[in-house]
Amino acid sequence: MPEPPHVLGVNCKNHHFNDPRARYCAVCGISMMQATLAPFKGPRPPLGILLVDDGQTVPLAADLLIGREPRRAPEVAERRAIPMRLTDEDGSISRRHTLVSLDGWQVRLVDLGSVNGTAVRPPGAADFERIPPHTPVKLVPGTAARIGASRTFRFESNREP
Repeated sequence: MPEPPHVLGVNCKNHHFNDPRARYCAVCGISMMQATLAPFKGPRPPLGILLVDDGQTVPLAADLLIGREPRRAPEVAERRAIPMRLTDEDGSISRRHTLVSLDGWQVRLVDLGSVNGTAVRPPGAADFERIPPHTPVKLVPGTAARIGASRTFRFESNREP
């Protein structure tokens, strides 16, 4: 697994490393508003989890390459991403389909030019909307994604959207 990058963050008074924009500590829930915060670079903690339609829970500690055969992808071979194998009965998932990219404290989803596409449904939206290939889309907690024709996951995090 790739080493977590160092990002600018702050500690709550209980010494938990957080996004400097956080109102509450992601670990203990204490308010960050009243503390005097001194930003410093530290290893980024996991930014949330993916809840997959088959019950799988995948932590987001590094970039994640999703596809039918992700282990053969250059991002995985070069240790820039962790592989997540996902298949469906229709064969609509590409070998190298989608990248969940962690950039600083943000989570982004990128369709890698797959034939059957990637779609997202933000919290409160009724329908999935296909995202353009090779265009990063920011994920906020509660966003659902559809990979290919039918497989889905939801991004969840205790961090603020």
